[in-house]
Amino acid sequence: MRRLAKWMAGLVVLVAGGVAVVVAMENRAAGKAMAFCDRFKPGTAFLEAGQAEIDRQFVTLSDDELTVSFYGAIPPSLHLCTVKARDGKVTLARYSHVD
Repeated sequence: MRRLAKWMAGLVVLVAGGVAVVVAMENRAAGKAMAFCDRFKPGTAFLEAGQAEIDRQFVTLSDDELTVSFYGAIPPSLHLCTVKARDGKVTLARYSHVD
């Protein structure tokens, strides 16, 4: 019976550790995406957004939109920052999360 209790305790610790790692990775990705979005206020030159130093995993850039994706714990969990522009000026910088 003691052996079973030790195995169960070990399993609980292992699962709790795994959950802690997933939460930390999700928080890190969300923080990076939000920090990137916070850099670009409305009226900022859009060119600055396109040339920004980005610690990222995937970038999509068009003439009037920049989307930067940061992966969470698993690849389907994306934390996105979308920067939209009109006439060369940022109009919107928005954070979103896709699971």
